[in-house]
Amino acid sequence: MVVEPNPGSSGLSADEVSSIRSELQAIFASEAFKGGKRAQEFLELVVEHALAGRLDSLRERMLGVEMFGRPVDYDTANDAVVRVKASEVRRRLAQYYSTLPGPPKVRIELPPGSYVPQFNRAVNSPASKSFVEDSSRFAVPPDAGRARATSRKITARGLLALSLVGLLVLTGLAIWKYWINKTGALPARSIAILPLADYSGDPSKDYFADGMTAELTAELAQVSSVRVIARTSTLNYKGTKKTIPEIANELGVDAVVEGSVELIGNQVRITTQLIDGKTDRTLWAHTYDRAMTNILQLQSEVAQAICSQINAQISSEQQSHFDRAQTLSPGAVELYLRGMQQMNNGAPGKAIPLFQQAIDGDPAYAEAHAALADAYGWEGEAGWMPYAEAFSHQKSEALRAIQLDDSRPDPHIQLAMAALDQNWDWETAQSEARKALDLGPNSTTAHWTWSNVLLRLGKGAEALDEANKALALDPVSSRAFMNRAFTEYFTRHYDEALADMQSAAALHHTLTELDFPLAAIYAEKNLYNQSAETFKKLGDAPHALGHLGNLYARHGDRQGALALAAELKDHIAKTGIGRYEIALIYAGLHDNDEAFQWLNQALKARDKGILYLKIDPCLDPLRADPRFDELLRSAGFPK
Repeated sequence: MVVEPNPGSSGLSADEVSSIRSELQAIFASEAFKGGKRAQEFLELVVEHALAGRLDSLRERMLGVEMFGRPVDYDTANDAVVRVKASEVRRRLAQYYSTLPGPPKVRIELPPGSYVPQFNRAVNSPASKSFVEDSSRFAVPPDAGRARATSRKITARGLLALSLVGLLVLTGLAIWKYWINKTGALPARSIAILPLADYSGDPSKDYFADGMTAELTAELAQVSSVRVIARTSTLNYKGTKKTIPEIANELGVDAVVEGSVELIGNQVRITTQLIDGKTDRTLWAHTYDRAMTNILQLQSEVAQAICSQINAQISSEQQSHFDRAQTLSPGAVELYLRGMQQMNNGAPGKAIPLFQQAIDGDPAYAEAHAALADAYGWEGEAGWMPYAEAFSHQKSEALRAIQLDDSRPDPHIQLAMAALDQNWDWETAQSEARKALDLGPNSTTAHWTWSNVLLRLGKGAEALDEANKALALDPVSSRAFMNRAFTEYFTRHYDEALADMQSAAALHHTLTELDFPLAAIYAEKNLYNQSAETFKKLGDAPHALGHLGNLYARHGDRQGALALAAELKDHIAKTGIGRYEIALIYAGLHDNDEAFQWLNQALKARDKGILYLKIDPCLDPLRADPRFDELLRSAGFPK
């Protein structure tokens, strides 16, 4: 809101006011204020009040009422919403001015401990031909607007009116509080934690703010009484210019948490604000300063505070997790978060040495063990590492993580998948997947794991139900749509699978992660050229070669199919991977004898491809053969 200054209200000329407003717009357009809509609104509010000479409005209580919708008698001692936002604005201003190539014509500052902005003007010095600040020339007089306030006369009638207004406000506040507590209307049943802004001043440390966002989301996701949106969806709003109500509507949540992280040496400062998704009203704000060694307690403390503000019920098991006491090596935390950055970039191979170094620095770091298990499992699932090596590491690291901290879902997820992929232990896979869901009801990975187990068991309808639950928690994530597309592919819903892949492609994703499922879906929709070209993008990866060979075989290119089978034999000699894929090629050629020969070799080698026997469309030509049911029994599939 722009308010034209009255003559003498701020002691500034019209040209000076125009210069200040021009500088304000330059500030808002900068990278420092990008995505900080509420920081912009706060700065504009205090600047316009100052320009109009309304310094009485620049007090904490008055700003809380006007900017954040607080009642006039709110507890400023315990509600730090104005102080938190002012601190954020000061940091953003400092960041903005530190990046300018030279002094601006006007410098807008918000001094510590004050909400009255200062306007400093740079003038050209004839002696040095350089710019210097002339703060006295361009500052709002400290008592501007105050004389008018003290000269007002309050009549008896006015006093009575004010008293009545105050009584109505207090009564309304009491009714509001009673209604909230009685009906539970204010408490949020769904929430999203937006990417925390990095205020460290070092772009290379973005990984820390991203990691803290992920860890805080994971902590809150363990609370069953509130739906928590996954980080892979909220990451899409990093640096966004969308309003909180727009974001809340797209994610389908009642409330949003936004804030910042600042890493100074081994000290961490986290500022958080809880905002009503419909009204854009800040409900709560707080700043936490902790040592890096206490990062786990910090995450739990913030998560509990948010739960308290939205009246989310915390079970005794969840409270026990929050109350865990553990100190960590700062160096190990940094390595772990760097490793998680690589995982988020789709590079588990680069993450493995970082997680291992974190564990070497702090062997009791449970989260690092669980993350290392995840990285090895990913390498094995993708065929980038020999199965025996990948899945044995996945299992051992998962077991170590559970031994250190049994309260998180992640290691149980990894143990479930390792039990399945390495040992074909369906019982353990099912029990561990269910345990992960109990511990992390909002964990999309837990839902995907249980969906995956159900799918491989041939329970397609139940697997799709879990996939839908996972997507509801991760509604704007390319990986979530891709994962559901895989489920739809294996349950023969090819049109739905292709639609989900198109949704995934419209969202942020790494360069090649969508290629394999898209190529497989094209193949089943008889889109030969699209399928072949997409498979070829994946180079000589065994999974791609096997499915491309199957595609060639089904479309009459026997020579091309057998050439790829020969390439896969080289892979077997080098890595042990490729037997199952060769079987796919012979299934496409309708050479059942060769196909079963290679499937039996895959069975003896405990190739993880065998776990897809019940669902792989490429094996459909073999299902009527009596040898297929015998193969299922030999693989130990539950009836």
